[in-house]
Parts: sequence; structure tokens; C-alpha cells
Amino acid sequence: MRTLGLLGGMTYHATATYYMTINQHVQQQLGGKNSAKILLHSFNYNDIMTPWHAGDRGAVRQQLCDAAAGLKMAGADAIVLCVNTNHMWAEDIERAAGLPLLHIIDFSAAAIREAGLSKIALLGTRATMEGDFIRGRLEKKFGLEVLVPDEEVRAKMDDFIFQELPYNIVSDACKKLYLETVADLVSRGAQGVILGCTELQFVLKPEDVEVPLFDTVALHARGAAQWAIDN
Repeated sequence: MRTLGLLGGMTYHATATYYMTINQHVQQQLGGKNSAKILLHSFNYNDIMTPWHAGDRGAVRQQLCDAAAGLKMAGADAIVLCVNTNHMWAEDIERAAGLPLLHIIDFSAAAIREAGLSKIALLGTRATMEGDFIRGRLEKKFGLEVLVPDEEVRAKMDDFIFQELPYNIVSDACKKLYLETVADLVSRGAQGVILGCTELQFVLKPEDVEVPLFDTVALHARGAAQWAIDN
């Protein structure tokens, strides 16, 4: 079994879910007293978000690249970036580490294709919904049609993601916005919904909506665990 190098702490709620899910999958697959071999670099969330909100994204990228290189030195065999938005620097991080980066969206895309779906809604931060690093990968690598909310809704979602969800708060207004948005995207033809932010697992549950939800955290964690077992 290979060692996974996790870049976490964005936020610690999601990182804890990664750690638990990976270990649960390994134990289920291998039985007995087996658990995953994990190296974790957990950031102070404030150290990531302060330059992010100041517009200094280069400083965020550098922190991630430096930490990934450190995980390789410590013995990691692959990098698992425990956040969707920062996959905008996936290639930079992979290059800095000199290790494969197990891309978060690949596991969700595989599950979507396996379910026979072709038109999918993507929810996440504005950067995730508007950038090419997730949406473009879904379209170009996996041939999926991707729908996102309107610009005004994307802005409101960003506010909830950065102002409430890091504190594990899901207000009624937040829940209502997401439910209404999913209903609108389904009316536009979405056959399923990607929860493309690690905190959205706390907002939407399968029983809340009429179409399948694809939680990037759960799918990424289980996929990474299986990669470690298989290699």
C-alpha cells in the first residue's frame, strides 16, 4: 500500500472527512486492523484565506507547492489536495512535488459517466464555477455538458461558502438558495449535481433533491484510498 500525502486544512471539517473516509475505505477493502498510510500537511485556514481575499493568489499557490514538496520529502507517493478551488494550481503543485496529483474531479466524473449521465450541474465557489480547471476538465476530458448558476447566484453562493460554511454554519437562507438553485438547474436539464466545494456536503443531502448528488469529497477520498491499495 502506498502513502498518500494530503494537503488539508481548507477547512479542517473537510480534512477530517477525508481522513476518516480514506481509512474507512482501506479497512473495508483490506479488513482486519488495516488503515491508510497518510502524511498530512494541514494549513492554518487563515494563512490561506488572508492572501486569497487580498487578491494575492500567487502567495496561496506558493504555500501549496512548498507543502507538496515537503510531503514528497517525507515519503508520500501521491498528492491529495483536499479542496476543489485550489485545483486551479493542480499542475503547479504536481510539478513542485514531482509526484502524481490525484485530481479531485476525475473520480466524480468517472462516477457520473458510470451512472450514464451526460448533463451535470456544478456548484462551488465562484472561482470553481467560472474557471476552466474543473468545468473545462469535465467538458474536455470526460465529454460532459456542464451547467452553472447565473452570475448573481454564484456571487451569493461565494458569500455563504466563505462567510458561513467554514464555521460549520448552514443558515436557512443558505439552504434555501441551494435548493432553489438545484431546482432551477434541473429544470434546465441537469441530470445530477456535483458538490464542487468541500463544504457543500453539509448543505445538501441526497434526500433534499430529485437528482443524484456527486460529493467530490467522498468520491475523491475513496478513489485516493483505492489508488493507494492498488499500487
